[in-house]
Amino acid sequence: MSRITVQTDTDNDVCPICKSSRYLNPDMKFLVNPECYHKMCESCVDRIFSLGPAPCPYPNCNKTLRKHKFTQQVFEDIGIEREVNVRQRVVRIFNKREQDFDSLEEYNNYLEEIENIVFNLVNSVDVEETERTLHEYERQNREKIMEIARRQIDEEKQQEALLQLQEQQRKQQLLMEIEEEKMDEEARKQQERELLRQLATSEGNAEDIIRMTKQNSEKRLRQRRRELEEKFAQKVRPPSSGAKTLAQRAIGANGTPFTPFNGDRQKEYLFSVQEDYFDPLMDNIRGNSQYEASGFRVEQAYQQALVQAFFGIGCNIQQEKRAPTPQAAQ
Repeated sequence: MSRITVQTDTDNDVCPICKSSRYLNPDMKFLVNPECYHKMCESCVDRIFSLGPAPCPYPNCNKTLRKHKFTQQVFEDIGIEREVNVRQRVVRIFNKREQDFDSLEEYNNYLEEIENIVFNLVNSVDVEETERTLHEYERQNREKIMEIARRQIDEEKQQEALLQLQEQQRKQQLLMEIEEEKMDEEARKQQERELLRQLATSEGNAEDIIRMTKQNSEKRLRQRRRELEEKFAQKVRPPSSGAKTLAQRAIGANGTPFTPFNGDRQKEYLFSVQEDYFDPLMDNIRGNSQYEASGFRVEQAYQQALVQAFFGIGCNIQQEKRAPTPQAAQ
């Protein structure tokens, strides 16, 4: 009877250098060096490279490795690990984005060049020539690379500030809703007590007493709600300049309809709003006191629908990408 050997994941978790197993050492970590991507455990790295650079212990590997370059292996497949590291290194140098080019064709050619460099470095094709190209590009465009990197960091900070502001507003809104529920319940009980007291001590008409008590209670409740809104509004920090910038980009800095690039600075709409449209739904809403009391206006709904329909119309993307923005002109 033949014996079937089952290979487990634990069998693969063995350091090729010291033969230590994760079965005996559950906390063992495997590290790789981007010079050769040969895997070894953390103990071997400390033992071999603590005194300085040393040759890779793998047979036939002539790379000299340094301890500070070892990183923990993230992907099980070393090929994927290598490609991710190479791609990160390349895009730190080739860090331009689409808005930095005059045409889409130029941008696509730029992306193709990046993919060719990544492919060569990952698959060891013309490595010396590719490395020379990479270093030469970095040398010639060092200032531009640093400028784009700083811009990306600023945008990430702006995005983080905006997200923090939105999260703070969400929490404050939730707390305010809880306070409003408590306030409504307290106002209801206070109204009942006031009504009972007025009915017991006043000789006036009961209906008038109930109506006046209700009006006074609603007036006090509205005042408390205004105070509550002001209280929570003061707790929310005003957005930073970065968050304001992102918000303005999202809705249009001048409140005008948003279109790509310079189109968000249009001074006039590309349409005119008529007095009436065939819209049975809006006809039912028009004149409804409940909607009007909330501030809803049918005319504003028509205008907003037209603004969305005309997004980007009349915008020449290539022409506007070349045109300087008002901020740059200043």
